[in-house]
Amino acid sequence: MKRIDFSKIETYLFDLGGVVIDIDPLRTIEAFSQLGLPHLKEQINHGHHEGLFKQLEKGQISEATFIKEIRLQLTAQVGDNEIVDAWNKMLIHCPTERIALLKQLKKDKPVYLLSNTNGIHRACFTTMAEGHNAIEELFTQVFYSYQLGCSKPDAEPFEKVIELTGLNPESTLFLDDSQANIETAERLGFKTALVTPHHSMQKILSDQ
Repeated sequence: MKRIDFSKIETYLFDLGGVVIDIDPLRTIEAFSQLGLPHLKEQINHGHHEGLFKQLEKGQISEATFIKEIRLQLTAQVGDNEIVDAWNKMLIHCPTERIALLKQLKKDKPVYLLSNTNGIHRACFTTMAEGHNAIEELFTQVFYSYQLGCSKPDAEPFEKVIELTGLNPESTLFLDDSQANIETAERLGFKTALVTPHHSMQKILSDQ
């Protein structure tokens, strides 16, 4: 892993799933399969969805349309809550040590969030920050793909964050669990760190 000169870092930009909260897309794939919608491995993965799921995370369709379209693909009668629950199965947990770390970082420097997500997931994960009314409280400002109308790994969401916050990419550390997202950020001048199961955000930031 490349070494980060933290003395030159003035701002932090985090991805959410796989970085701040633990996720497991296979849980959602299995849940939809049990509802009668198999073969979703090509459409659901770590942060880069396709089909209806991509449209939802980019704000191109509403939550109601998403649920309706999913239902049309099912042979059995399934309620809205069952579809929502299956979609949210991938969202697991926000460890308390990550909450504490974000709170500590935010005391001294701006801490932003840029996540490929959607309104259904947000309603679920926003309550995962123990001791807080909403996970958004851990950040200076949050940016969600379904509200921005674009998603990583495209450059557009990064460019919108730069425009809306005035941050300097060269003094901003971006943490994400997707190599494609990391590569886009690097092209735009960000300092980056790839989060993996063996290289967590805590381990990356403990080198300060």
